Amino acid sequence: MSDENISGDSPFSHIRKLRPHERAMFAGILLALVIALGATAYFSWQSILRDKQAYIEVASRYKAEQITSWYNEHMIEAVEISISPVIFDAVVHSIAEPTSANLKEIENYLMPILRTYNYADSVVMTADLKVLVSLTNFSQPKCEIIQQELGVRGDDKPFMTSLHLVSPYAKPGLHIVIPLVDTKTQKPIAYVVHTVFSDDFFYPILAQWPGNEHSGETLLLKRTDGMIQVLNPLKLVRISAFSLQISASDPDTVEARAGRGATGFLSGKDYRGKRVLAVASRVPELDWTVLSKIDIREALSGWYLTLAILILFGIIAFVALVAGAYVLLSSRAISSYRARLDLLQRTERNEALLNAILERIDSLVVITGKNLAVQFSNQAYQARFGTEWPKDLPDPQQATPEGPKPEQARKIELIDTNGNRVRLLMFPIKIELRGQEPLLGYVMRDITELESALDVVQQLNQELSQKVQEQTQRIREADEELRAIAAAISHNLAEPVRSIESFSELLYQEISERSSAEAMDYLMRIRRASANMASLTSDLITFLSLDTVPLSLSEFDFSLAAQEITSDIIRRNPGRRYQITIIPGLKMQCDRKLMNIALRNVIDNAFKYCSDNTITAIEIGKIGQSGIFVKDNGIGMMPDEIKKIFTPFSERKDDRYEPGFSVGLAVTKKIIERHGGSIEIESELGKGTTVYFKF
Repeated sequence: MSDENISGDSPFSHIRKLRPHERAMFAGILLALVIALGATAYFSWQSILRDKQAYIEVASRYKAEQITSWYNEHMIEAVEISISPVIFDAVVHSIAEPTSANLKEIENYLMPILRTYNYADSVVMTADLKVLVSLTNFSQPKCEIIQQELGVRGDDKPFMTSLHLVSPYAKPGLHIVIPLVDTKTQKPIAYVVHTVFSDDFFYPILAQWPGNEHSGETLLLKRTDGMIQVLNPLKLVRISAFSLQISASDPDTVEARAGRGATGFLSGKDYRGKRVLAVASRVPELDWTVLSKIDIREALSGWYLTLAILILFGIIAFVALVAGAYVLLSSRAISSYRARLDLLQRTERNEALLNAILERIDSLVVITGKNLAVQFSNQAYQARFGTEWPKDLPDPQQATPEGPKPEQARKIELIDTNGNRVRLLMFPIKIELRGQEPLLGYVMRDITELESALDVVQQLNQELSQKVQEQTQRIREADEELRAIAAAISHNLAEPVRSIESFSELLYQEISERSSAEAMDYLMRIRRASANMASLTSDLITFLSLDTVPLSLSEFDFSLAAQEITSDIIRRNPGRRYQITIIPGLKMQCDRKLMNIALRNVIDNAFKYCSDNTITAIEIGKIGQSGIFVKDNGIGMMPDEIKKIFTPFSERKDDRYEPGFSVGLAVTKKIIERHGGSIEIESELGKGTTVYFKF
C-alpha cells in the first residue's frame, strides 16, 4: 500500500479509504453495535418490569399469607375454646346462677387468652345475645351484625365477622364469634365473642411497604352490593378506612378488577387515575383481596438512566470505530516489516531457550537422521551413551514406517557405557522440517530407581491393606456387638418400666381416696419416674436404630407439624401463658416420621426450659434457602453446656429444674445428619436459645 496523507482528512474519509472487505467489516460491526444496544435497552426494560412485578407479587402474597396465618391461628384457638368443657361448665353455672364467683370463673379462663392475643375485649353472650360477662367493657359487640352473620354462617362453628366500625368508639374492627354448643340439643347455649381492632394488626401490616418507593401502597378490598369497598386507610390520599368505594363494573381500575376476582399481575389505572403495576392476592377464608401497587413511572425510573448510558456508550463506540480506521491506515505501511522483525526475534529467542532447556533436563534426548547418525543429543544422554547410537536402541523409522507417535511410549533395558543395566521409558518424537526430511528420535526417562521403589511400595501396600482389613473387621464386629448389647438393654428395660407404670396407675386408682397426701405424693413420684424412664428407653431404641432404618422420603410440612406439636403441649399445660409464632409454608423432602420426632424433641426442650412465671414465647421460622429455626425465651445455656448437649445421656442441672438424663437431642442430631444436614445452637444464659436445622 502506498503512503497516503490522512492527517488532514475528515473522519469519514478514513472509512472510504479502507479496503472493501474492511468497509464491510466496519459496517457489520456498526450494525451489530446498534442491534446490541437496542436489544440491551429492550431486555433491560423487560428485566426491570419483571423484577418490579416479582417484587410487588412478593409484597402482596406475603401480606395475604400473614393475614391467613393470623386467621388460622385465631380459629385454632377458637375451636379449642368451643370444645373446652371448662368454659362450657362455667358458662352453664353462670347462666343458672349469675353469682360473682361463677362470673369470676369465666373471667379467670378468658383473661389469659385476651392478654395473649391482645383482644380489645372478650364477652360472653347468652343464646339471645345478651351480655353475660365483659372483661374490659372497652367495646360493645353489635348484636345485629352478629345476628346477621349467624343467619348466613350457622350457629354451630366459630367464625369471624366482616370488618365494620365497632362501637362505642367507631373504630374499625371485627368479632370472633365462638358458639358453646350443648351436645344434647346441638344448640348453642352462649357465645364467646372476642373483639379485634384493625389498628392492632391489619392496618400496620398493610401500611408497611418493603421498599423506599413513594407510590407503593397496599389496599384491602371486599366486594359488597355491586361496589368494591376499601377496608383500610389510604396512604397516597388521606382517606380513612371504609371511605372509598369503587363501582364493581368499572372496566379500567385495578381495584375494580381485583374486587371482581382477578388475581396475579394487573396493570392499568388506580383510583387516582394514574397508571400502576399491581398484584392481587386472595384471602379466601375472609373473602378479602390484598392489592399491592406502585406507579409505573416510579417502577421504571431506573430504565431511563440505563437508556442514557447505552446511548453514551454507542457514541463512544462509534468514535472508537472511526479512530480504529485511522489507526489501521496509519500503521499498515510498517506492519509487515514489524511482523517479520518480531518473528525473527522470537525464533532466535525460542531456539536459545530450547537449547538451554534440553541441555539441563534430566531426560535423555537423542535425534537421528539417516543411518542412525546422531544429529543432536543433550548432556544427560552423552553422560550415559556418549555421542553414538546404542546398538540395542531400535530405529524409530523402521519400528514405525509412518513416523513415531507419542502413544507408542514403552519401556526398554539398555547397557550404558559404564556397563550398568538401566531401565528407560521411551517417548518417540518426530520433527517436521519444511522442504527437508523429518528428523526422528526419542525422549527417554531413567526409571531404574523408580521401578525398584515401586516394587517395594507395592509390597508394603499389600501388607498394609491386609492389616487395615483385619482391623476394620475387628471394629465392625465390636460395633455390632455393642449395638446388640445396647439394644437388648433398652428393650429389656422397656418391659419392666411399662409394668411399673401400669401397676402404679392401678395402685393410684385403688388407694386415691383413702391414702394420705404424703403416700399419694410418693406414688406420683413413682409414676413420673417410670414415665421418664419409658421416654428415655424409647429415645434410646430410636437412637440405636437410626443408622439402619431406611429413609422414606416425602414432602414434610414443618409449619403444620409445629402447630400440632405446640397445640398438644398447650393442652397438656393449660395453666401457662403462650405466644407462638409459626411461619407458614416451611416444607422439604424428608422422612416425615423421623423429622417429626426431631422437631418435637426441639420444641419439647424449648417448652421445658421456659419459665412458668412469664409468657412462653416460641418462634418457628425459615433461615436461608432450606433451613428452619426454633427460638425460645427460656433460661438459655452456658457455652460448655452447648458442647455436650448432643451427647447421649447428657445431664443438665439448673436451680429451677430437676437434674436428669436425655437422649432426645442426640436423636435429633442424628436424624438431621441422616438427611445430609447439620444442627447448630445459639444460646445465652437468661436470654433464650435458638436451634437451627440447616440442609
